[in-house]
Amino acid sequence: MPARRGRPPKTEAGLSRQAVLDAGLRLMRRDGLDALTMRALAAELDVRATSLYRYLPSKDALLDALADELFAGLDVSGLVGADWRASLAAMARAIREYLLARRDAARLIAGRFTTGYGLRNIEAMLAVLRAAGLSDRDAAFALYGFATTIFGLVAAEQNRVAGDTPPREYLDGLADRLRGASRDGYPNVVDLAAELTAPDLAGRYEFTVARLIDGIASLGPG
Repeated sequence: MPARRGRPPKTEAGLSRQAVLDAGLRLMRRDGLDALTMRALAAELDVRATSLYRYLPSKDALLDALADELFAGLDVSGLVGADWRASLAAMARAIREYLLARRDAARLIAGRFTTGYGLRNIEAMLAVLRAAGLSDRDAAFALYGFATTIFGLVAAEQNRVAGDTPPREYLDGLADRLRGASRDGYPNVVDLAAELTAPDLAGRYEFTVARLIDGIASLGPG
C-alpha cells in the first residue's frame, strides 16, 4: 500500500490492538494464513502499514497474538476428571474439533507458546499429567510431545482439506498410485494401499492419541 500523506484516515484514529487482531483473524478465515501479511492486514483495515507497528512490533508478534486470540475460545479445563486417560482423550478430541472449524488454526498455533489464554489449557493438561503420577520433568516433556503431535495431526488434516482436489478424490488417486508402485521394491506399500489412504481421519487421530496416552502411562507409577 503506498504511503499516504497528510492527516491519517478516520479509521486510523480509531485503530486499536483488538481491532488489528480481529481483522487478522478475519483475513485468515477468508484468505488463509499464507495471505496474512502486515501489508494485507493494513489494506484490510484501510490504514497505513506503519500504523500496525504501534500495536504489534513485528509479524511474528502478530502471529503470537493471533494464536492467543484463537485460544480465547478454546478451554479444556472443564474436561479434567478423575480418570486421567479419559481426560486427555477428551481434551484431544475437543482441540481437534475446535481447530478444524477454523481455517489454518492448527498451522498458526503449532510451535507457538502463548502466555495468555493458552495458559489455562497448559495448566489443565499439566494437572492431568501430574495426576497420572508423572514426575515434574516427565509431565513437562509429555505435555510438549502430546500438544505438538495433536496440533501437527490437525494441521496436516487442514492442509489436505484446503487443497484444490477434494479429499476423497485425492485419496482415491493416491491409492491408485500406491497400488501401481513396483511390488518388487515396495511390497508393503502395495499391499496396504487401501489402509494407507483410508478416509477415516478421525479414526487415525484417535488411534494416535490412544498410543500417545499409552506411552504417557508407561512413565507413571504403574
